[in-house]
Amino acid sequence: MIVLQETTRWPDGQGGNHIYIFKGKPGERSASAVAYVPQGSNRVFKFKTPLVLDLKGRTFKPVD
Repeated sequence: MIVLQETTRWPDGQGGNHIYIFKGKPGERSASAVAYVPQGSNRVFKFKTPLVLDLKGRTFKPVD
């Protein structure tokens, strides 16, 4: 599992930079998000099915 904090600067300022938990390395075909923590929260939400995120134009940093 890989945990990443989104650091994208959204043009309209409305996007939420959440923390995502990935199975596999993001950007690889087999990678998918399995859960996330919404910005400003400490609660983990699991996706019912793994979600493939469109990473184009988005930036992330690793979380320890």
